[in-house]
Amino acid sequence: MRNIEIQDIIENYLCRRSVLSYLLFPLSLINLVLQSLRSFLFRRKNFSGGTKIISIGNIVSGGAGKTPTTVKTAQLLQKAGYEVAVSHRGYKGKFENNTTLISDRSGLFDFAPDAGDEAYMIAESLPGIPVTAGKNRTEAVKLLNEKYKLDYIILDDSFQHLKVKHHFDVIVFNSVSGTGNGFLLPAGILRESLRALKFADIVLMNGEEDIKLPAYSYKKFRASYELSCLHDSQGNIYIQDEVKNKRICLLSGIGIPKSFEKSVVKAGIKFEKHFRLPDHADFVKSGIIKKMNDLFEADKFDYLLVTEKDYAKLRFIPAIKFPYIVFKTTFNIMGEERYIREFI
Repeated sequence: MRNIEIQDIIENYLCRRSVLSYLLFPLSLINLVLQSLRSFLFRRKNFSGGTKIISIGNIVSGGAGKTPTTVKTAQLLQKAGYEVAVSHRGYKGKFENNTTLISDRSGLFDFAPDAGDEAYMIAESLPGIPVTAGKNRTEAVKLLNEKYKLDYIILDDSFQHLKVKHHFDVIVFNSVSGTGNGFLLPAGILRESLRALKFADIVLMNGEEDIKLPAYSYKKFRASYELSCLHDSQGNIYIQDEVKNKRICLLSGIGIPKSFEKSVVKAGIKFEKHFRLPDHADFVKSGIIKKMNDLFEADKFDYLLVTEKDYAKLRFIPAIKFPYIVFKTTFNIMGEERYIREFI
């Protein structure tokens, strides 16, 4: 499948130095110049809406754990008694180009599932916290400030968005992919130079392994995923022993599929194969739903194990005929009291 081939190219040629990455390196130098110029021009010419802005972002293309960090940060601030709202880009959703409130303090709006997988997952995970979807962060901040009296607005995936003033910048790394081969896009997976970490207030390391990073004045924290529960699309709960002896395959469309694999293995669950699609892939258009239906009918597996993020899309696909179980996790930040004090 073409999507899976793309994922293999990213892992084999852009996460490590290869002939392809060296061929693309001149384009990375051009990207470096453009990113540096953009940073110089915009960092001091940005909009401030009066509310404290927390940006959760990364400098690596693909999944690092930004969205779980956004959810956890919002929950901790809410628990501490602060009024919080969240802005998400709503990537590949209906409102990406039209900033829209998809949930308020009373709950989700009916159209929230149209906002994209991550935006919907955030809104569903944060009862009582308003969430917008839309890539125009200036509009999002204005909209939220007009409707609510807020202490903080959290911008998910916003480190490179410089039109809104960031009072706090949190940069998230996944220890599985790290910084890749150290090259900028398109020769590597870095969105911009590691020197951009000088603007970070917090670096959050998602995973157990250490990554060598330049030392600046940021505070460093560590986070990890832990299995919370296994459930199906009807809400039925499974214990791990019920699936350990079953023929399990994984299905995901996330930024770092190896991170999902590590979490599954850590939970003591063995799997036979991982069907991997790129981040935010369309499960229907990719043909993976038909393929999984055919494989299940041919008795090739008992269950598919999927991520919470992918469940946000799968639950609305009526063509699914195969059984799947959601691998629901808890995202833990070590020293969360110290972490949240950095914003207060």
